[in-house]
Order: sequence, then structure tokens, then C-alpha cells
Amino acid sequence: MLLESTRVLKENLESSYKENFLCDTKLKTKTRAFPAHKFILGARSPVLKAMFTNEMRGKNSEYVNIDYLDDDTVRRMLLYIYTATLQDLHWDSACNLYTASNKYEILSLKNECSSFLKNNLSEDNACDLLILADMHQDEDLKSAVQDYTLNHRGIFNTAAWKNCIKVNAQLSAELLYLLVKD
Repeated sequence: MLLESTRVLKENLESSYKENFLCDTKLKTKTRAFPAHKFILGARSPVLKAMFTNEMRGKNSEYVNIDYLDDDTVRRMLLYIYTATLQDLHWDSACNLYTASNKYEILSLKNECSSFLKNNLSEDNACDLLILADMHQDEDLKSAVQDYTLNHRGIFNTAAWKNCIKVNAQLSAELLYLLVKD
């Protein structure tokens, strides 16, 4: 019975979102405004909750400006907020959602994206993920990438590694230290 009730609730929330039923705010990107419900956003994100309940600019505003996020990321984030599901996730969307979930403190989304990224590590994307993990001070993700890199030393022959050295010498030095230390 509980599973059925949960499924129905999820469907109702998704329907309310997709039909823009009684929406009271919008998340605005550079090209689109996404209608949403302050209550739902606040329930899922402590950052958005603070915006809507404190004297921050979001409290009385009809919209939240998030023009640093692309439309696809916002659409996926909202679908997750309303339904706790991720659809057709791929590397770039997972990286973008990871960044958004970190900013808005949507921990369950961040964890799902982190898990996806760890499971899809490759020699071609490990350096980019290492930079992303470091940028967001995610020691768990950073450690997973470091471990992967130490077990796949072909990474050090890639263009991505050469770029990593240029972009973040400190991070590259940390990884090389771990390599030499072993």
C-alpha cells in the first residue's frame, strides 16, 4: 500500500510540474523560464528554501535568476526535484547536474551524479572529473578519481593530462606525488 501511495504521489508531483499547476515562481536561464513551486523547491533544496524564506532577493520575487545553468540542466534538476528520477543521464549532463546539485545542496542528486561519474570514469575523462571534484571540495569523488588514475597509468599519456597540468598544476602535482609515493 505504501509503495502504491508513493508512486501516486510521485506521479501527482510530476503532473503538477509538467502542467505548471499553481506554480508560484520561475527559474530563469538565459533562454527560458521554468515554472515551479516554491514549496517543492524549498523542501528539496536548503539553498532555495533560504532564498524563499529569508530576506534574500528570492523571497518576494516571481523568479530566481539562474542564467549560469543551461536549459537542459535546469530541466533535469527540476525533474529530479519533483520525482527523484534521472532520465537518459550521460557524462556531460551528470557533470552539470553535479555542479548544480552542489550549489543548491540537493544531496541525493549530488550523490547519484557522483555515483554515475565514478561508474563511467575513463582515461579520457578522469582529469576533467578530478578538476571538478577538487573545485567542489569533494574528497570522496577526488579520492575515487585518484585511485582510478593510479590504476590506469595510461592517463598520463593523454592530451587531457597535459591540459590538466596546464590548468591545475597543484592538482597534477598532488596526483604525481601519490603515484611516486606508491
